[in-house]
Amino acid sequence: ERSRYPRVTLTMSHYKRDQASNRDALFGGAGSSGSGGGGGRKARPSSTRSAASPTSAASSPTAAAPRPSPRNNAGIRSTLGSTSNTPVNDPQITPGPSEIFGGKIASRNRMVSILNGQAKIDKMAEAEDNRLKAKQAMTRGIFSKPDPISAANFYKRAADAYKACGENRLERLHRIASGDLQMGQDAYATAAAEYTRAAELAEISDETLPRKRQECHKLHSDAATAWANMGEKGRSAESTVKAAFGLIMGQDLTAAIDKKALARIEESIETFVPDPLNRKRNYRRNGISAYDDPNADPNDKSALRNALELAKQNIVTDSYAHETLFQIGAELIRRRHYESALYALGAGTASLEAEGFATVSLSRAYVSETVLTLAMGDTVAASQDFQRVHLQRTSYLSSRECALGEDLIRACDAMDLDALDEARSKTGPHRAALANLEPALRGLVMEIRVSGRAKKEKKNVDVVSKKPAKTASAIAPPAAAPTKPVLSSPKAELSSDDLLKETAASFEEMDDIMNQMGLGDDEEEDDDD
Repeated sequence: ERSRYPRVTLTMSHYKRDQASNRDALFGGAGSSGSGGGGGRKARPSSTRSAASPTSAASSPTAAAPRPSPRNNAGIRSTLGSTSNTPVNDPQITPGPSEIFGGKIASRNRMVSILNGQAKIDKMAEAEDNRLKAKQAMTRGIFSKPDPISAANFYKRAADAYKACGENRLERLHRIASGDLQMGQDAYATAAAEYTRAAELAEISDETLPRKRQECHKLHSDAATAWANMGEKGRSAESTVKAAFGLIMGQDLTAAIDKKALARIEESIETFVPDPLNRKRNYRRNGISAYDDPNADPNDKSALRNALELAKQNIVTDSYAHETLFQIGAELIRRRHYESALYALGAGTASLEAEGFATVSLSRAYVSETVLTLAMGDTVAASQDFQRVHLQRTSYLSSRECALGEDLIRACDAMDLDALDEARSKTGPHRAALANLEPALRGLVMEIRVSGRAKKEKKNVDVVSKKPAKTASAIAPPAAAPTKPVLSSPKAELSSDDLLKETAASFEEMDDIMNQMGLGDDEEEDDDD
């Protein structure tokens, strides 16, 4: 009877090993806990563990491979098929729109385990089988007709299988195919989700940078169309913003945005807040508003009233919609597009005002407008907005942001550099209000001048100022024989007597003028008496 126990133990260990392998194939690697069980299972006896672990380590490639650390984003992205065309961790390169507006959510979704070995082969076969089923579902037969809904589901299953295998391009293609079929059947929410996922994959694909920009812009635009057909104005506007920023993906942060991409960004801002409701609509640099009728009479008040009513129906007042607009403004400030950034901040302020519940966020929006207007060198406009608009809000009067904006405007209006430095000091009375601003705006406060636009970075100024002097000294020809300089019609030199006479005559003339104005010495002595 004792001879049977080792046989049972080996059989049970083989069963546990297969169960762990299947679980790893479905849900990812088991990490460093071994293949004999999960972290929630009790520890097996030492004899059983010693008998099972060598065999499982040799047969399960997923368990043998170390699980990638969640902090190693670069290694996970390379596994997912990231490209070397766009540096991932370079702070001077514009990332993809999903990273700009998605934050930690987008990076967390990409951190998945990739199958290896036989598990990957089986998963690829499953994906191919789903692809063939989708193709068969769209085939017309004698007693059957195409079934787009079933085909879309099969394409989605194939895309999920390719995702587990780390096949970026195949997953992207099947996501697009599933989205197109769902769009044709009016399943707009599912189609938008597939297009958005495909756009995120396009950002980290191996394609060239121009193609990545084009695919990202097209897929996010399709997602915006799907959300708009569903009646989701907020999600449609957010997808439109991502589509616009897809055109500048991989661009240097210090470089100016080209006119086409800037026009698309400003159009995406209007999808949140129409221009008739935006007080900063005059700062728009490209394009015209979609609510302006070129054939309408400018003196016709009914047309303006109709446009205003239509704008109130289409404004987006969803929760956190203003944060997207402020993020757009911050990205434009980093690239020195101050007018377009003020247009975006004005849209965010209008969204908060239309919502009617915000207090702290609205105060920060007001002081952001003040800071950006002062950075543009327009103290008069900043003072007028502060008095006519900002101070009319009761909640803003007692806020820290109001005190900061007032001191900044007063210092720039009086051209008092000491007062300006005290107002924006990190240890001054407004340090709490400055800490609550966006990092881009906080840096812009330090660049405000008492007159003129905000200065550029000191590094660029020093380089530009030093180069001409160094070049001039290097290129200067050798010293030649001194020559007499040519002067343009010099005045004849006066003698000492003539100079004294001319000076006395000038003083006498000045005394006569002062006496005529009643400011002579005699009258002053009489007044003193």
